[in-house]
Amino acid sequence: MNCVRKRHLLGSVASVLTGLTLSVSMNGAACAASAADSASNVSYGSIVAQTVYLPLKNQQAAEARAQAIQTPGNPLYHKFLSVSDFVRDYAATDGQIAQVENILKQLGYSISYVFPNHLAIEVTSSAGTADNVLGMTLKRLSVHGRTGMAPSQPVTIPAALKGLVQSFGGLNTVAHARPHHAVAALQNAAPHASSGTLTGGTPGDYLPSDFAKFYGVNPLYAAGINGRGSTIGIVTLANYDPADAYSFWKQIGLTVSQSRITTVSVDGGTSVAASEDAGEGETDLDVEESGALAPSASLRVYVAPNNTNANFINGFEAAASENTADTVSSSWGQPELDFFADPAEGEAAETDMLDAFHGAFLEMALQGQTVFIASGDSGAFDTVRSCANSGTPSADSPVCNAPYSVDHPASDPLVTAAGGTTLPFSDTLSSGLKLTVDQERAWSWSYISTEAAQQGLASRYPVSSVFSTGDGGGVSSYWALPWYQYGVSGITKTKPGQTLTVDSGSGPVLNNTLPANFAGRNLPDLSANADPESGYQYISEGLVQDYYGGTSFVAPQLNGVTALFVQALGKRVGQLNPALYQLRSLTSHDITTGDNWGYQATKGYENATGVGTLDATRLLVGLAGLQYGFRL
Repeated sequence: MNCVRKRHLLGSVASVLTGLTLSVSMNGAACAASAADSASNVSYGSIVAQTVYLPLKNQQAAEARAQAIQTPGNPLYHKFLSVSDFVRDYAATDGQIAQVENILKQLGYSISYVFPNHLAIEVTSSAGTADNVLGMTLKRLSVHGRTGMAPSQPVTIPAALKGLVQSFGGLNTVAHARPHHAVAALQNAAPHASSGTLTGGTPGDYLPSDFAKFYGVNPLYAAGINGRGSTIGIVTLANYDPADAYSFWKQIGLTVSQSRITTVSVDGGTSVAASEDAGEGETDLDVEESGALAPSASLRVYVAPNNTNANFINGFEAAASENTADTVSSSWGQPELDFFADPAEGEAAETDMLDAFHGAFLEMALQGQTVFIASGDSGAFDTVRSCANSGTPSADSPVCNAPYSVDHPASDPLVTAAGGTTLPFSDTLSSGLKLTVDQERAWSWSYISTEAAQQGLASRYPVSSVFSTGDGGGVSSYWALPWYQYGVSGITKTKPGQTLTVDSGSGPVLNNTLPANFAGRNLPDLSANADPESGYQYISEGLVQDYYGGTSFVAPQLNGVTALFVQALGKRVGQLNPALYQLRSLTSHDITTGDNWGYQATKGYENATGVGTLDATRLLVGLAGLQYGFRL
């Protein structure tokens, strides 16, 4: 079964975990369901790497402090914590860590690593030990010639660890995050870029200098702000070659330190060979874009493998534990629905993994680390990214419906979800289709099918061929509306009547029913150009790529701009959303045209572009105003 739309999205990494081949190329329950009949038990002797996640000491107090830290006038405003402060106030004590380690050893686990933030402990055990201790059975799933594993029952925390341990990660190797960068599927009559040359200046070939011109960054450069003294963090699930980034920066005329990049291996991520199939291009563009926008900043790239449901979390645990990066981004994600229970197949919910992500994000918020996450490239219907929504259903290629849904970790309320737009352009494709965008609009390829229909080319470009490519946005079905979105005009609730069904050839099977009218976290928050048709060039594996886009460009771009803010303000910015929503129209450009298939761009906040597009200079002035007690 292949649940990846390979037309315009790159697949996820495939790698090997000790003792097991665990690579699959699909997301979550929707894809695993059709393989259930072929499941077999994982061999008891197989070694399984796991991560034990520990609860915060007082999460309610930590959440309240994170809010106070971003509330101007509060005595705690911008009083950021160190890692030792965080551990002292909110994490397990040394004694509790030792206690958990001793119990785990008695239960048959080996301790591999304790994260300095005391939120996670990496361990190994046999599959049999994991089954017995956690009250479940690990099943091996054969999916389209590849194998993975997942628990067949909910994990039960053993009595000896109750209250000391929140969850066990690493047991599911079926659900994977994916990179959020897309290559334009519509071929242009005459490519604008010469092979091997970075040109810039035209849609499809834009460079960071173009972004800086469009989104108000140039006045900061003119004032001597270049990111000096700040550190950018990238959390990624694919290894890469730093030489691509250095080549990119050299070709666009930047003089940078040749030692500015530090690569941090998480869970052995750098041991996985760099390749495009694994998502190397995502890491390349994240480093190139963020580093180009803040040319004097240092970069730390946290590379985790994409084997299990713990690796991605551990990338953020590493960034939080180091507390070196002032601002962090990631352009990977997966449907929030992947973490929900599948009643039809009896698969257990994994919302405890959402909570584990949140623990790392909460620490980062308390430490003043800003976090940006790409909102996704499947519009308001995030599951379309991982399961076909049309065609003839079969066990090998199931067809899913398209409920309103969002991507995670962009849906977490402690991160800034990066949305996407289409910049103005005009082009004629080889088919004769003329595409014209007169003003910046919310990104979805609905304009392509609309213009094709108007020009008599509807059969060539039907809605089904472009649906639902666009920037992610909507309402979380898990995270409640955060405090900074209270009272914001345009905030919506989850849609009623939303279900996820999968048809493997015998008719639709209900996988999940989503909560109706849930007052959840709204996303995206802030947007910029993401449409491949008005997209960018970058370098991967030594080759110039053009006509790339996706919200995965926006997240690292905002990351690099925030590094400029850190230098300008002389301190970290911290969680950005509270300021974004307080300042709103004063510091961003409103987008009032276009859609992301499900939500229309209108005046004010909406779920297509958030508060609007970045104006870096105005946003910096607004942040300075909050910091020093005056307003724009």
